[in-house]
Amino acid sequence: MRMPLASRWPCGFPAHNHAPIFATAATQGLARGVIDFSLFRQDNGITTASDRGAIKVMAKVPFSVSARAARLIGRENVGTPQGAVTELVKNAYDADSAVCAVLFLPRWSELPAKITQREHEALQRLAPAIDKFFVADGDMWARASCDFVEDQDALAAAFAQFLDLWIVDNGHGMSAETIRDRWMVIGTDTKEINDRSAGGRVVTGAKGIGRFALDRLGQECELFSALPGSPETTHWLVDWTEFEGAGKVISDVQAILETETRHLSDVYTEFALDSVLPQVGPTREGEGKPLDFANGTAIRIGLLHDVWDARDSLRLKETLEALLPPHDRGDFDIFVYDHRAPTESGFIDNFPPDHFDYRMVAEVSDTGEVTITLDRREIDVQRIRPRVFELDTMKKAPFRKEDFNTGSVTYTTDLARLTGAKGETLADFEAIGPFSFTLYFFKLTNPTSDNLLRYPQKNFDVGKRRRWLKSSGGIRLYRDNFRVRPYGEPGSTTYDWLLLGDRVARNPAPASRIGWRVPPTQVAGTLHISKVGNPHLMDQSSREGVMNERALDAFRRIVIALIREFENDRAYVLGQFSAAFDLDHKEEKEAEEGRRIAEELLGKAENPDAAEDNEASPTDGSQSDLFGQQTPPAGEAQRDNELALRQVSQAYSSEVRKNESLRDDIQVMRGMATLGTVLVSFTHELKQIKANIDSRSQRLSDAIENVADKERLAALTPAHNPFRMLERLRRQDEKVSRWVTFALSAVSPAKRRRRVVDLAEYLSGVESYWEEFLQSKSISLDADPSASTGAMVLAHEIDLDSIFYNLINNSVEAFVKPSAPIERRIKIDISEEDDGWINIRYADNGPGIPDEFNIAEDIFQFGASSKKEAVSGDAAGTGLGMWLLKTVVEEYRGSVALQSAMGEPGFSIGIRLPLHQPASAEATNG
Repeated sequence: MRMPLASRWPCGFPAHNHAPIFATAATQGLARGVIDFSLFRQDNGITTASDRGAIKVMAKVPFSVSARAARLIGRENVGTPQGAVTELVKNAYDADSAVCAVLFLPRWSELPAKITQREHEALQRLAPAIDKFFVADGDMWARASCDFVEDQDALAAAFAQFLDLWIVDNGHGMSAETIRDRWMVIGTDTKEINDRSAGGRVVTGAKGIGRFALDRLGQECELFSALPGSPETTHWLVDWTEFEGAGKVISDVQAILETETRHLSDVYTEFALDSVLPQVGPTREGEGKPLDFANGTAIRIGLLHDVWDARDSLRLKETLEALLPPHDRGDFDIFVYDHRAPTESGFIDNFPPDHFDYRMVAEVSDTGEVTITLDRREIDVQRIRPRVFELDTMKKAPFRKEDFNTGSVTYTTDLARLTGAKGETLADFEAIGPFSFTLYFFKLTNPTSDNLLRYPQKNFDVGKRRRWLKSSGGIRLYRDNFRVRPYGEPGSTTYDWLLLGDRVARNPAPASRIGWRVPPTQVAGTLHISKVGNPHLMDQSSREGVMNERALDAFRRIVIALIREFENDRAYVLGQFSAAFDLDHKEEKEAEEGRRIAEELLGKAENPDAAEDNEASPTDGSQSDLFGQQTPPAGEAQRDNELALRQVSQAYSSEVRKNESLRDDIQVMRGMATLGTVLVSFTHELKQIKANIDSRSQRLSDAIENVADKERLAALTPAHNPFRMLERLRRQDEKVSRWVTFALSAVSPAKRRRRVVDLAEYLSGVESYWEEFLQSKSISLDADPSASTGAMVLAHEIDLDSIFYNLINNSVEAFVKPSAPIERRIKIDISEEDDGWINIRYADNGPGIPDEFNIAEDIFQFGASSKKEAVSGDAAGTGLGMWLLKTVVEEYRGSVALQSAMGEPGFSIGIRLPLHQPASAEATNG
């Protein structure tokens, strides 16, 4: 239970009911949550207050932090040794260093005669059997003599594992004053106040606790630092075990700070660092720049808490590889050296493979404008078939031949168009601030010979790609050029923090179809944010993750929208290549020719006697073929057979491609058919539910009328009148009943049988089915069935539903979007032609085809949809409606033609279907 205020007051309130004697303005201020300390006076450190002669003795008591608590706070924020090293590397970057060297070196250059108690304990952890080589010598341990070579080797091997960890940079260094006034102040806000370094870098630290990374790594720490051009070196030394002990407060722990008159290079010579520090930077553009370590900071961490074997140091190198963005920085490098593995030491090389398939670079400005550059390297431009650029879809930027010759395309858009967001959601997106995004895409298998015919893709080193993606894959977040974990961490649950895998599972479309989703295992990316430009995306004090979940969600949705731009571009390009290949390789012609040759060869195989007779009666070195014609000599016959086999092989490949495409279609249709099957299985139940719905409001009304007090009913307001409520329920019931009727009619067995359909009767039924729903949306439908009298088609009625229902549904969804108020109209006109065709014109006066497509005909692409989910920004529709319409019409040997332009108001489409002619008419015409 919470104590009353009087019980918590240091001096206590009197037991009587009156106000305390010193209930002056000061204590009244306390009641308001404010204390005015100016009302008190100081007497020898004792604060007193007086009012009407009464005095209470008070003291202003300062807060104090125990040394242990300060240490725990630091350790909580630096959880792993790799994270601790990362913090120290960041400090080197903030000091404008050109390079940071992480060195694992032996503690002694030669075997020591004596070691301390703590060194002995650490050595025992590394090699428990080493104890026999030492004897106690007061508070030290003396090394005993080794008579056997094996013992000497074992002792040397143990000492080789006893490491000091050095973090060395060549930045601007620190003076003694800086160490005392900033480095020694825990939680300093210096980097919050000055968010840029002297060299102009945005500093990565801000919490003032990075120095506890030293405590996380080892028991003792020694720091040497020198300013540019200074002949002096500042020396700082601390023993972290001093923080331990009951009752110690932070001010009880002291470090040694001194200034030595010697150059920093002398320190490097003393500790033999000059032989391992790099003298030249990594090679870039054919040369490496000389490195100067005359100034900067060197930190030695001893008596390490963790056992670092050679594999651990290599893993640290991989961790630091992920710390810096791939290929993006040229002014800061990291050098890792382990004396046990010198050949595997060196500068971190985090350059991605040159032969990526796609690269997207996106720049999002603080105004919401987005500039996107797509670098297409998947395709061998020289092998693109001419037919590709003859397609209407490939005659407009950014898909023209010159765009592919250039290799990359750049265009500008904005967050509203990318995400489909409006209002508060768009404001959330724009509040994220400016950032950049670089995405690499890699295929992980080389194309097959059949794929190369359709898609002129390049070959590559699969192993190199897989190795690089194993360590550098995933989409990672960098704040001011340093990693924000754990996003994109290989092998962790946050590797796919954008949930790309879920998107693939929801829509497993092939790469050549709009709606294809990129797998998370085939991408690597870097997202660059900054402390200044993206204040809502600040990382947690533990350096693990972003604090503001709402901001992170908005950021994630923008990134997904950007990835969708790459996905759509690649799917569109591959889809056009596939279409061009199909035009150059008519599958029906190839298959028919292959079947003819196969039947001929099979005929020969089934009648070998006839073939032998032909071979036994040569004439002039020639022979007769199956048709009694002269065949060429044996050599030419062999070539003809080889040609025939190639043709059969091509026919087979054509059939395989066709079947693969059909399998993809069947997979989609199977899911839709399952929904229909489920609906059919509930037909009886739905009919019973509809019967109950149709009458329940009336039954309830009758029941209430029989028992209700009419005078009390008359006194009720309309909002509380049960009959008014029932009337609202009745209207809702009618809507549900209407849709149940509509659904049952759609799965009627009669619609699944092929028959001659009178379009006048059919359109009359369409009007009836849709009438009430369209009226509720203030939409009029004029199908003019009288004008279509006599227009007959031989079809499945459910196929006609696929045509007209999809069109009407699209019109409704377009009409209900926010727009200027208009009279909403849908018009269907039908006319017959003398050449045996029916022309259907469907039109509405809605907003028309949105201009986000490349060309208007793209609406017929599989998976193409302009509808966006408000939350995810993904396509809200299936993207199948117009594709189904076109597919159905073409299966009936008809054609579809858009009659309205993209980006203009109003939608219009023309459909041609063959007119069904009775048998007598066909005989007359034939």
